[in-house]
Amino acid sequence: MSADILNLNEKRLVRLPAVQLARELMHLPAKRRLEVIVERSDAEAVVAAMDAADFFFTLQEIGPDDSLPLLTLATREQVDHLFDLEWWKKDEIEPAKALSWLDRLSRASDPKLLEWIYHADFELLISIFKKWITVEVAPEDIDLVESRQSLPERTLDDHFFWESRYPQYDELILHVLTLILQANYTFYKELMNHVLSAPTIEIEELAYRFHHARLSEKAIPDYYDSLEIYRNIKPGELTGKLPAHPEPREQSPPSFALALVPDSDLLGRVLGELDGSDIIEMLQFELASLSSKVVVADQVSTDSGEALRRAVEKAAAYVNLGLEIVSGGDYKEAKKAIENFYAEHLFRIAHSEIAKVTGRLRALVKSGWIGQCPSGIRCLDEEWFEAAELLLARTPKLLRRHPGDELESPPVEDFFRSPRDLAAATRLIDVITAAGLLYTALGVEPRDIQPRLWTQGQIRSVEDITVGVLVLTAAARFLYSGKQVPEPLPASKWDSIFPLLQQADIDRAVMEWVHRVIADPQKREQAAEYLTPVLRDYEGEMRPFSALNQPEPQMVRFLMFEGSE
Repeated sequence: MSADILNLNEKRLVRLPAVQLARELMHLPAKRRLEVIVERSDAEAVVAAMDAADFFFTLQEIGPDDSLPLLTLATREQVDHLFDLEWWKKDEIEPAKALSWLDRLSRASDPKLLEWIYHADFELLISIFKKWITVEVAPEDIDLVESRQSLPERTLDDHFFWESRYPQYDELILHVLTLILQANYTFYKELMNHVLSAPTIEIEELAYRFHHARLSEKAIPDYYDSLEIYRNIKPGELTGKLPAHPEPREQSPPSFALALVPDSDLLGRVLGELDGSDIIEMLQFELASLSSKVVVADQVSTDSGEALRRAVEKAAAYVNLGLEIVSGGDYKEAKKAIENFYAEHLFRIAHSEIAKVTGRLRALVKSGWIGQCPSGIRCLDEEWFEAAELLLARTPKLLRRHPGDELESPPVEDFFRSPRDLAAATRLIDVITAAGLLYTALGVEPRDIQPRLWTQGQIRSVEDITVGVLVLTAAARFLYSGKQVPEPLPASKWDSIFPLLQQADIDRAVMEWVHRVIADPQKREQAAEYLTPVLRDYEGEMRPFSALNQPEPQMVRFLMFEGSE
């Protein structure tokens, strides 16, 4: 999009009423979003019109400590939602996190902090203060001067004495308690009495119930319920969803997830045509809820705006993949599917298909040929190791070059988005499986080689030995001695060995051996595909050298050497 179009779009946004502006804010970069808000005379109304999820996502994208102006404008519901997501880990409160967020809220606005305290669940306040301070009461029958030395140091009323469990936040806790006492001493006394005597477990359980209820209203389950998104979907579960009849509401629907759907994806193209319809509003809620479930189920750190963004992008990518699968990539069928199937069901279809593909690689690592290697997947050569590691991650990914990328640019990590990605991963695993035929044909146990490895060379232990290293060493041995076995080369004879290792001869020795040991043409082709980048990298490293300008053997990373130490 050109700068002129962007400027025109921003001028249009500035003129929009608060509620309409709130609906479009998430399409702006995060920092510009904040600038547009604070530049408005009705900034508080704009923020109030934002869905709590959009507010939270914006704040984390900007960075908590850079978002104090936004925190100043927040509604109570938005602050509640922020604290519900930030303070809790599963069913437990994280007291240090709660303190850090109250510190930010205090720096943003003490009146806002006091307003939140008065309207917060009393059980939550008791629970967090119980974690922050220990409280004692001055004995009634003993002179205060006499008992002062046995009591905690801090007091605001000579009745409740307290000590902080978090010395680094001592002044903040004092400040918060002072605000409460000065505003309402009765409230202060009731809070301190409960901190002193209320049963901890029962109070925390009540606080959790209220916390869980608020998140449930926003379709955000707890950790265990959120794992449902990773359960394989059964054929009967993919049923038509209820028609969309959005209820009138003061706030705009959550749009942070929809804003991250790429226009180039099938989902993005369908959404572009549906813009303005009731279906879009329904999808906004669905994608926002699904994204929140991904955050909870994957235990994504809510402190990181980038991590949150990636979790939302994952949700959108999986929904797009599910949409492509059920529609066969047909645009009209995809439009029907969006109208009739829940986004979460599409997500689960995608996850199931990805799991089927990556399960093959996991089997290779657990009980297949890779499992027999002492170094596990590190026996794969660089390009294949990196790709395999991404597929084995908790959220499998691919390396991808996007249209328009320079050929020299390295591929970037990306989520599975289409059946083409599933096919690419299947092909990748086929190639890695075929590499096992090479490993087996070499008939070597890397642990047996370990004692002979030259400690001055690049290959010093079994962790350094890859399939490519074994194949290239065997080819070099063949050119040197006539035996194609992966025996370390004598470093002392490198001067006479290196002239024999011309690239064309190495390539021919490798490929002729592959043809001899693998009979199946398809598997042979896949094994050759595995070796292609290995041979390419070997050529790139050896190209600058010649018989008159030989590389030092200790610098050669593709061959094993033995030597007298």
